[in-house]
Formats: sequence, C-alpha cells, structure tokens
Amino acid sequence: MNFLTKKSGAFASLLLCVFLAACEKEMAISVGPNQPLLVVEAYINNLLPQYNYVVLSQSQDFFSSNFQSTPVSNAIVTVTEGEYNGSGGYLWNNNSTVRLQEANTDSVPASISQGLYFDQRLYSNRPAALKGIVGKAYLLNINVAGENYSAITRLVTPVDIDSLTQGFAFINDTKDTLYRITNHYHDPDTLGNAQFYFWGYSETRQSFGWGSFTKSRAPGTDDLSNGQYIQLTHPQGFYKTDTINYFMASITRDVYNFWDSYNKAKDNNGPFSTPVNLLTTVKGNNATGCFSGMALSNKRLIIR
Repeated sequence: MNFLTKKSGAFASLLLCVFLAACEKEMAISVGPNQPLLVVEAYINNLLPQYNYVVLSQSQDFFSSNFQSTPVSNAIVTVTEGEYNGSGGYLWNNNSTVRLQEANTDSVPASISQGLYFDQRLYSNRPAALKGIVGKAYLLNINVAGENYSAITRLVTPVDIDSLTQGFAFINDTKDTLYRITNHYHDPDTLGNAQFYFWGYSETRQSFGWGSFTKSRAPGTDDLSNGQYIQLTHPQGFYKTDTINYFMASITRDVYNFWDSYNKAKDNNGPFSTPVNLLTTVKGNNATGCFSGMALSNKRLIIR
C-alpha cells in the first residue's frame, strides 16, 4: 500500500534535498607521503625447479607519477633448507644454503630480468639446481643495501590428483564447443589443508614463470569439506585438441592467507572502500610479500 500521496511525496523529496544541501561541507583529505615497501614474491616447489625464484621490487610513493613498482637489483638472496620440529621451531642446515643470482641470461625476457633472482645452475647444471623436498622447511634471507629481511615456508605432503576429466560442454559466443575440466581428489582427514590450482595450455606458454599458468580465481581450503572426496570443475572452457598441464599445489595456511588477502586487496574499490591489509609472511622493516612453498601434484589431459 502507498502511504504517501503525490503531493506529500513531492514534499518529502524536497525536504530531503534541503536537508542534504544543509549538510554539505567541503572536506579536505590530507594524504602524506608513504614509506616505500620492499615487495617480495618468492616460490619454492618440488617438481619444477625453473619456477623456484624470487622477485624483488619497491613500491612507489602515493604521489609518484610512476604507478609501477621498481625492480630491486644487487640484493643478496639465499635459500636454506631445514627441518620443522612441529612446534614452531626450525633446525637449519647451513651447508644447504643456495645463493640466488639476478637474471643475466637470454632465457629470461629483458623486461623482467632486473629484480628476478634464481639458481644459475638451471642453465649450467640443471639436476643440481634448487628444488624443494616434501617435508622440508625453507628459509629465505634477503639483504638490500644493508637491510635484512627473511621469510620461512614449508613443503607439506601434496594431495594426489586421482584423475582429471573433461566434460560440461558449452557453446561460446563464436558458436564453438568448449569443454570444462574437473579435478577429482580426496581431501585429507585433517583440518587446515589448502590448495592452489594451476593449469597451462597453448595460450599461456609465452608468459614467464608462474605467470605462464592460469590460476584458479580463489584458492581452496578444506574448512567446509574436510575429509571429503572433491570433484572440482573449473569454469574455463577448452577446445578439442588442447593439452592441459594441470597442477594442484598444497600450501600452508599462512601462504593461503597472504594470497587470499592479496586477491581481496586487488579487488578493492578504491580509497573509500574497506581497507585490506596484506597478511605478509616477510619479516623486516617496511616489507610485504610472501615466500610460497608449494607441494605439487600433476596431471596432463588432452581434450578429445
């Protein structure tokens, strides 16, 4: 039922306009210069040594005309293997320490070679290059202009992919038939498991590093599916004859928390929306980022 006549409705609207006009006030928001941050993007995994690398950059001041981070060169970057004692302590094997060098090879695009650090043995003695071991812990140490930063990650037991299947055909805008893929796996009967899902195919092969894979939009956790058999269908469609190289990465909860906060920050709607703090795993003054240990399992599928 309408309780307002047209006349009273017009009056109410006018009253609202007057009220809003009376409340107008100029507001000056003062934004001071911020402290640039060292941004750390680091990875270690058990299957793909070429994807074990560290990217260092520095964020820009709020008033900078350059909206991109600047690469950080000439850093001392090392990775040390160790054991986790299960109660928050670590025993590091200093004999395992590997120093990562800044990229200086034609195999890496010149546009990203600055600030990118990896084990140079990838090109001189590939079998000896840095490779993660399931069950081990890893310590990342970074020294930039005398400032020290560190991060710790672990490679948990990977969850096996039982099978990768195609199905759920649909017609796209150009009248082509595409197929979705489904990952079948059993979640372990312990709370706290989390996964990323990556896949590479023909359209992603020209990119570098983990950017050469498509990643599931939201990382998965077992908060609501602990111990269950999972059949996870991804929304992306693939053409017949596409070859999909699919990886499921089991990760610790702190790695999940960082990337979950990163996705929320990336989707933030500007300065007047709810602020999102990145849940960094990097220790040190004015630093943010994550050292992501990823225990991988893998399947390959040809769409037929």
